[in-house]
Amino acid sequence: MKKFENLEWVIIPLLIPAVVEIGLSSFNVNIFSNDGWLGFWGSYLGAIFAVAGVWWQTNKTIKNEKELTFSNARPFFNLTVERDTLNSGKLYVTSNEEIELGRKVIYLKIDNFSNKLMMKVILKIYSIDGYTDRISIGRIEGGESIQIATSWTHSIYKMSITDSEFNLLNSKIKEICVYFTTEKGERLKLYFQNIDENIKNVDSKKIVENNATKNDLNKLNEEYSNNEVFKESKMKLL
Repeated sequence: MKKFENLEWVIIPLLIPAVVEIGLSSFNVNIFSNDGWLGFWGSYLGAIFAVAGVWWQTNKTIKNEKELTFSNARPFFNLTVERDTLNSGKLYVTSNEEIELGRKVIYLKIDNFSNKLMMKVILKIYSIDGYTDRISIGRIEGGESIQIATSWTHSIYKMSITDSEFNLLNSKIKEICVYFTTEKGERLKLYFQNIDENIKNVDSKKIVENNATKNDLNKLNEEYSNNEVFKESKMKLL
């Protein structure tokens, strides 16, 4: 219905002169000759098309300026699976178990390469076993790196295995959905797939609030849990 809501602004200006002409003809009142009516319709339609053109161009300019404002606030970040020892910094966990600095584990890492702030970040991490981990991060500053220990990370930490056995382990991460809010208050959802431990963004599944359809925006609100109080996941400093 949304795409037809402005149709009335096209139909009404065309109907008014037509109704007037039909009404005058019904009462045998002729204000214009046939040539006069043709001249009138030519001028009238020309004015309508001119106004419509200005309206279309103005709305396009406003839309482009709005998109530019939002796009300038969107951060650029990298999401990777790391098979290494944990580095110093912030580590977000899905349980209360302690993970010591220097232990070799498989974990997720977010590197915010831009100078743009990421707020209310939510990661939904789906494993090949059918489990889902949810990590909530209050904010990621520009230039900041965040480490994430999934439930599988804790399982690895409990294992007593050799380096060669560790190298053969599967990270068990299948898919990842990342939700966040920009400095301009725009919300986004990005979808990633784990292909041989290379995290690939699936652009076709991206949802951007500024350009989202009504259905996609409702879906984003529901998945983002917009009506819930945002609660940051447990975090420890390494």
